[in-house]
Amino acid sequence: MPDQLPSQSLLSKILPSFAAIASLGVGVTVAAQLPASAAMLTPVNVELSLLVDASGSIDRNEYALQMGGYRDAFIKLSPLFGSGDFGSVAVNLIQWTGANQQEQSIPWMLLNNQASALEFANLIGTLVRPRSTGTAPGSAIQFAAPLFSSNDYEGQRWVIDISGDDPAESGVSTSVARDNALAAGVSAINGLPILPNRADTRLETWYRNNIQGGVGSFTISAYGFEDVERALEEKLRRELTVPPTDVPPTDVPSTDFPSTDVPSTAVPEPTTILGILLAGGGLACLKRRQRAI
Repeated sequence: MPDQLPSQSLLSKILPSFAAIASLGVGVTVAAQLPASAAMLTPVNVELSLLVDASGSIDRNEYALQMGGYRDAFIKLSPLFGSGDFGSVAVNLIQWTGANQQEQSIPWMLLNNQASALEFANLIGTLVRPRSTGTAPGSAIQFAAPLFSSNDYEGQRWVIDISGDDPAESGVSTSVARDNALAAGVSAINGLPILPNRADTRLETWYRNNIQGGVGSFTISAYGFEDVERALEEKLRRELTVPPTDVPPTDVPSTDFPSTDVPSTAVPEPTTILGILLAGGGLACLKRRQRAI
């Protein structure tokens, strides 16, 4: 961002935080959501939030395979950060389970060379599994979205990458949380459903209709927990390559299937949602116009 426009840079970082807070119903102090100064923001190509399922449907061995897959994917792709195809990226990792059970297990980190990517991979290998009850991907999206506007980075794109082995059974409506996050400035939400086998694609269909959304969004399935590394590596290459990899039109969420999500008891009234979407969409457009200056 040009030096002569500090106020615009700060505005572009602050305004989406208000939209995120309003649309996602996060009851926190506004001051806690705002960066200290626009001058402190580090430019990156992508801000990527990894949302990892740690719910009770995943047993101990499956959890180990899943986290090992995440770690090994970053190890394998580590040469691409910094001077490679990915450039500089800000990444955090959130483990999620039930409606009120989300934790930012790895706070935002700057991956701008191979060493920093390997450090992030090593941190994944040290994570402790949180308490696991329920499966609430919508609540995980709601938790993750405001963290983009309160971190120390200024990314060209905000991307949420969410994995899991089951559809929602609790928490806020996943499709509503997705739509609110997109309205608040998130560029894309991509899915990594973990299927029991190649023949059973019901969860993949659910992810496409309830989780996937935004410009260039897509869903890539893992066929069992031992396949997570392969699926995540493919997703990261597609999400982080500069310029972004072209996404076929077939990866746009289908409209042939209705949302099958769990109804939410914490969704704003329809008139409130309309106002949020209009305001959030306007703020997101403003932010992108500011970047183009």
